[in-house]
Amino acid sequence: MLLRLVAIVSLAGLLFLVVWYFWFIRSNRRRAEEILHWVNRAFDGHGEAATVQWIGASRFFISMHAPPSLFIRTSLMVKLRPRENPIAWFLSRIRHEQECLTFQADLDSAPCFNLEVHNHTWYGRTRRRFPGRSQNWVMEQAGPYVLTTRNDWQRDITTMMNALLASRECECLSVCFRRSSPHLSVTVPVAALSPDEQVQLGIFDVLRELATGALAVRF
Repeated sequence: MLLRLVAIVSLAGLLFLVVWYFWFIRSNRRRAEEILHWVNRAFDGHGEAATVQWIGASRFFISMHAPPSLFIRTSLMVKLRPRENPIAWFLSRIRHEQECLTFQADLDSAPCFNLEVHNHTWYGRTRRRFPGRSQNWVMEQAGPYVLTTRNDWQRDITTMMNALLASRECECLSVCFRRSSPHLSVTVPVAALSPDEQVQLGIFDVLRELATGALAVRF
């Protein structure tokens, strides 16, 4: 009797996982169609999605068809929440991981440097409690600064710094410049492309400014 009960519970659990998996596979496909619509809207006039290739249950690759301009061999890599796997989905929620999109492209000429920037935000306070005071925060925004060990540092880097500051408006999670292909990689939250986000309309301008800044810098 006990073995029969265990077998029934195991079969029910297996059936649940199978139904869960295929349900969210289908949900991810619908989500991908929505994101493709957002991509075409964000790159309107500058390119459109050509082909989509799934490289996993929650990851897909978009090759972009774009007229010859500043970007060459443009592509997008989209990472969705791993909802098809209950454990992975739960862990991603615990870690507050976001659905993200990575823009990759080569430039007219390769940057003469390698640079990787990650967007981090820290909050701090001196005391756990502020007796007699309200809990309102006073925020201070620091200006950009550069630490370098090079004696021949050139001020052309300010062009790059201005471009990186502009990328904040696009909520970039990371920006990477390479001498090798792809020359430019920019990762943003998928939500930044949503029609509900005002920054969606300027995402291509930010990418173009980053690329222009990279070409202008000569380390």
